[in-house]
Amino acid sequence: MPDGDASPAVYRYSRAARTPHLVMALALWAAGILTISLYVSAAVWITVVLALPLLPGLWDLWRNPTAVLALDNKGLSWRNATSGSTDIPLGRISHIRLDRRWDFSHRATVHTDNGKRLRIPPDCLPPHQGFEQALSAAGLRVERHHFQIF
Repeated sequence: MPDGDASPAVYRYSRAARTPHLVMALALWAAGILTISLYVSAAVWITVVLALPLLPGLWDLWRNPTAVLALDNKGLSWRNATSGSTDIPLGRISHIRLDRRWDFSHRATVHTDNGKRLRIPPDCLPPHQGFEQALSAAGLRVERHHFQIF
């Protein structure tokens, strides 16, 4: 969605990567590694291997990328640091499929009128109840699917 767009956002969601949950998870993981290395006397290579999962979290904490999703009277758009930005006019959207996965996470796929499917990135995906209500209010058809294997 361009910055100079004068149309009001019907629904807007943004999320920064730097959250208290990320800081707490990194601190707990680092404390666990420190505990293992000091009290169990783990080998250095084991400590290094256990520390590797910290790197992506620390990178996100330092960069703090922001993910944004907006729905207005013109279309649906999202933007994040990894996949760039996507804009879809409302007239091109056939329907939106909302899936609940076995790990209780959610996935949203936009189906266009020409058969193309665009998956909304997980970091751009808002809480599903409010998002589904906003999509329905915008006149878009929403399909819900719960716990499907395929």
